Amino acid sequence: MKIDINRALRSVIKTGEVVIGANRTIDAAKDSKVQLIILASNSPREVRTKIEESEVPVLNYAGNGVDLGLACGKPYIISTLAIINPGESDIMRVFK
Repeated sequence: MKIDINRALRSVIKTGEVVIGANRTIDAAKDSKVQLIILASNSPREVRTKIEESEVPVLNYAGNGVDLGLACGKPYIISTLAIINPGESDIMRVFK
């Protein structure tokens, strides 16, 4: 079953717990608090490498940082996003 990633992201932002930003995402991944990390297509290579070294599942978002920011309802660029608690969102079904 296919889900609408953008709708799921908006739901996570409203009802769940997220960390936005490369440094905060990397720190959260090290602390093993994260259920899923989302990377924009234009995330910096060094950030992508550090995140992919963690044990956390990664979802590669098809759009760039501007698109990811807009999908999350934020007026700024988001290159990485860590989901700590998905709330009422069905975004974790991406891996089922």
